[in-house]
Amino acid sequence: MAFIARHNISTADPTNIITAGDNAGRISSVLLTNTHASSSVSVDLKIYNATDYKTVHIIKNTAIPAGTSLELDFSNININSDVNQDTLSIKTNGSTGLDVIINK
Repeated sequence: MAFIARHNISTADPTNIITAGDNAGRISSVLLTNTHASSSVSVDLKIYNATDYKTVHIIKNTAIPAGTSLELDFSNININSDVNQDTLSIKTNGSTGLDVIINK
């Protein structure tokens, strides 16, 4: 698969935003923006490693108020998006809009 830097999340289902095999390279930050006019959104962002079958959370149950953004600094987080390595996924508490921008 090809690396995609921008995502519009509109489901409560977990969504892979970087998948093992994307070869995304070094990520510097991730910007999460709640696009809903009045409702906050709760976000889980986690890394799953296919080699050791472990999942670690970067943020868990983090509320982002309506119309605001949360920028996550990834300078000390290494995501290896080679084949059979790390997948970065996001899950929200509902179908309110969440935009995700991945910066390299």
